[in-house]
Amino acid sequence: MIWRPEGTEAIGLSSNGELVAGVWYEDYNPQSIVTHIAIQGQISPRYLHVIFHYPFVQLCVQKIIAPVLEDNSESIRLVTKMGFKEEARLKNVHPTGDMLFFVMNKQDCKYLGNRYGKR
Repeated sequence: MIWRPEGTEAIGLSSNGELVAGVWYEDYNPQSIVTHIAIQGQISPRYLHVIFHYPFVQLCVQKIIAPVLEDNSESIRLVTKMGFKEEARLKNVHPTGDMLFFVMNKQDCKYLGNRYGKR
């Protein structure tokens, strides 16, 4: 994967001066956006609200897409725990196997309500 700063946004979270989480958004269009999520350590409910508020409310997309390699069990566990659902799979597109595409639709996002946004 090659990072290109044009057309991308990122939201990080630090604790004690150390980066503990980061979300990178790319390939925005009015209907959807692609995201990559990395978390190492504990995150706050407020951070969850912010990382979903940006695409769903500020950008008004209806779907967030999270591509994850099939051998990345930690990331698969993370995105499914967040509420993403596997929607597509591209077979043998990477040396380690398949690329899974997890999606979250705006109407299914639990992080936009007051429970997460007020903390």
